Amino acid sequence: MIATVVHQLDWKTVFKIKVMITIVLISCIVVSLTSAAKYPSDLPRCKAGDSVCLPKVITEILNKYPNGHKGLKMPVMEPLHINKLEMWQKENSPIAINLTFNHLDMYGSSETKILRIVGFEADPTTSKFEVTASIPKLSLFGKYTMSGIILILPILGSGNSSLVFDNVLFTARFKPKVTEKNGKKYIQTKRYDLSFDTTRMHLHFENIFDGNKELSDDTNWFLNENWRYIFLELKPLIEFAVEEMTKSVVNRIFLKLPYQEIFLPSNGAESE
Repeated sequence: MIATVVHQLDWKTVFKIKVMITIVLISCIVVSLTSAAKYPSDLPRCKAGDSVCLPKVITEILNKYPNGHKGLKMPVMEPLHINKLEMWQKENSPIAINLTFNHLDMYGSSETKILRIVGFEADPTTSKFEVTASIPKLSLFGKYTMSGIILILPILGSGNSSLVFDNVLFTARFKPKVTEKNGKKYIQTKRYDLSFDTTRMHLHFENIFDGNKELSDDTNWFLNENWRYIFLELKPLIEFAVEEMTKSVVNRIFLKLPYQEIFLPSNGAESE
């Protein structure tokens, strides 16, 4: 099953973004809670709320299983696949474009390092849920079609594209929706917010001027010279795309696993 998410952001200042993103990795989210799964015995665990153990264990799992983990319901992480990503912006915006990406593959998420965990306490109804993480390099490759104006440059083209982010830092916060079945609590994300930053964004679009290589090369140079300004303009879209992907992974894992069984018993060892 392929789920489609449509998102629209209205901004009073310079631009309006409408995003549609289809993500294959959330195919199991619509499955009902028919039976509880067991936390995989081959994976380490921590006590609830352990702000020292949890970052280490989550980092270890992400780094060790780039092809996913069936028992944890963790999808393939290398690559994460995005079917479609679309953006429209107003003509009076400095970046007034119609931009569509198709069949994007995202690489680098398996190298995520969890820097800080806040919350994840034993009682999900009162706990905070906040994760800060870094990724050395996050790369997206896929097809694009684009028309419009970026800063002073008219753009019209289609072909292969790449977006590469160096030294990514992001923080995700969410409020849980807690349900109970057979005396066990399950959570899904209800309110989810993500902030995203990078020390450098590299852009490359083939065939921007319908086969004129010289103009395409010059435009790609211009875009990369002005990457920070372009990143700030596109930041709401980028944050939404990463938010949807991370939220989907979180919800897929929490869908079948009772919340309490993810953690060690309160009288257990520090980690398993």
